[in-house]
Amino acid sequence: MFNAIRTAIVTLYLFNKADMKTIVGPCIIFALALAKNRSWTSSLLAVFWLWIVLLQVTLTNQTVGNSPAEDAINKPNRPIPSGRISHKTARALRWIMLPIDLIISVKMGAFPAATGISILTALYNEGGLDEHWFTKNGCCAFFYGAFEYANTPTLSINQLAGIICSGLIAWTTIHAQDFRDDEGDRLRNRKTFTLLYPELSRLTIPVALIGWSLALFYFSQVRIVAKAVTLMLAIWVGFRFYALRDTQNDKWSYDMYDVWLVAAHYCLSDLQVEQTIVVY
Repeated sequence: MFNAIRTAIVTLYLFNKADMKTIVGPCIIFALALAKNRSWTSSLLAVFWLWIVLLQVTLTNQTVGNSPAEDAINKPNRPIPSGRISHKTARALRWIMLPIDLIISVKMGAFPAATGISILTALYNEGGLDEHWFTKNGCCAFFYGAFEYANTPTLSINQLAGIICSGLIAWTTIHAQDFRDDEGDRLRNRKTFTLLYPELSRLTIPVALIGWSLALFYFSQVRIVAKAVTLMLAIWVGFRFYALRDTQNDKWSYDMYDVWLVAAHYCLSDLQVEQTIVVY
């Protein structure tokens, strides 16, 4: 019995593993930094809600269409291609998670965000929004905004600006994750930014990362050390993506992009735009 439970927990963890750094880390850092007086219980519940709702998203993403075949090439350690769970069982679990997520979200006051995420998850995977880079990036931007909105106890103008900027950062930089997956995306006939515009997509990474970091340096009120680290990471990661173009380096560069994303979200947690709006 213990081994069966342990296997089930590890399998569920593996569905979310790839998105822990990209979504869970930045969103939780953002939410916790906003709510400086948040209790440990409230913080743990926020992490639990984000993880459980994300599970519905990843289950859908990894069971629809050619996803298992694509993962067998790009991510063979995921639960379905590695044989930890059958495609049929994972597909059933995806639909089981939908009402569970909504019920939990009602209890936690996050029902609107969870509903929006559930609808967009279906449109993204089963409605074909993941097939083109523009709608794919746009959906990612919404996911970030919804996850952060649900975990933000209050909503001032500065906090709203932080959530909007988080979505825009995702929209303009999230294709950093696609370089390492080009082979699988080509098999699935996806129209990703990196496949359609290989040179331009490389160039936009350093431009966007450095541009956002400079904006955060000006508007964020966090300590200057944090802003300087964010800017230095942007320069380093941007250079890596543009100059080092093999699959292995793309994987390493993406890991570093996730570190930059966490740093950027920490800076986003303390924006000061109200005075700027008044002055200008």
